[in-house]
Amino acid sequence: MDFKQPSKSAAKNSGVSSTEPRDPRLYSDLKSLVSLKSAATKLSFQKGHFRTSNQAGRHNSAIRGRGLNFEELRHYQDGDDVKNMDWRTTLRTGKPHVRAYSEEKERQSLLVVDQRSGMFFGSQHAMKSVVAAQLSALSIWNILQSGDRIGGIVFNDNHWQHIKPKRSSANALVLCQAIVEFNQQLSADTIASDPATSLNNTLLRLNKMVASDSSIIIVSDWQGFNADSLTLLKQLQRSNDVVLVYVHDKLERELHNIKNLVASDGLSQMAMDYQQITERVPEFFVDYESEFKQKLAELNQASRSQILPVIDIDTNGDELSQFFAALYCGRR
Repeated sequence: MDFKQPSKSAAKNSGVSSTEPRDPRLYSDLKSLVSLKSAATKLSFQKGHFRTSNQAGRHNSAIRGRGLNFEELRHYQDGDDVKNMDWRTTLRTGKPHVRAYSEEKERQSLLVVDQRSGMFFGSQHAMKSVVAAQLSALSIWNILQSGDRIGGIVFNDNHWQHIKPKRSSANALVLCQAIVEFNQQLSADTIASDPATSLNNTLLRLNKMVASDSSIIIVSDWQGFNADSLTLLKQLQRSNDVVLVYVHDKLERELHNIKNLVASDGLSQMAMDYQQITERVPEFFVDYESEFKQKLAELNQASRSQILPVIDIDTNGDELSQFFAALYCGRR
């Protein structure tokens, strides 16, 4: 199934009426995402500040940060860094010369936000989709404050929206609004597509449209992650900085240990009998745990080999603190 740009009526197909009050644990709104703007000053995606989570092995990221542009060759002055000495010119002229550089002032950053049906899930504090929206908003405001252009892709099971990178608050709001619209389309009735297809189609599209030397942050629960996904991510990493944010829930990790299950669509609840499930589908819990462990192992292997930095986020109510811990830059 190929993805399509959402039609004008797509935003109207939300599972919850716009007149109903929205539980902030289930749905995001623009006001809450904008309110994270001040907190974003505490984050940094620059090299030396970013560290992955404990589960991924804690190592410095491979993010290059802004590049340096050569400006001029000039005579050495007191205070110049000797590392910038141009020895060939110095030997030829008999006078010390240095190469002067200026920092690249602007860079393109892309945020990729997963709002598929599998993200509409949470057992502790909030839906994974809400957590992804909040972490994305923090990233958007931080990138804008750093002076870079910010844009992105928001996608669900069947649609996607691309916001071209611009260095403006208005564009940041457009991206936040797109996240909110996709988020509020989620419901228990959302029809899911094949997760591998939806994920890999997004990564393939990203490979085709992204300019080289971009910063790319992908926020997802990585449902459908497979060998093709890893190949596409490696292709992105060859000429860009790529950071993966892995959002997951305790129930996904420990479903086999939880005997009293309650399912909810946000309006009503239904008890799920552990014994009945195991009698009808004996392999259910084993297969679910095996799939989760395989996905986690593949992501962690990519992180440990420093191919792709991974930030691990548990939806336990402390999500923002976890994100701050990974990206804290020492500002007050």
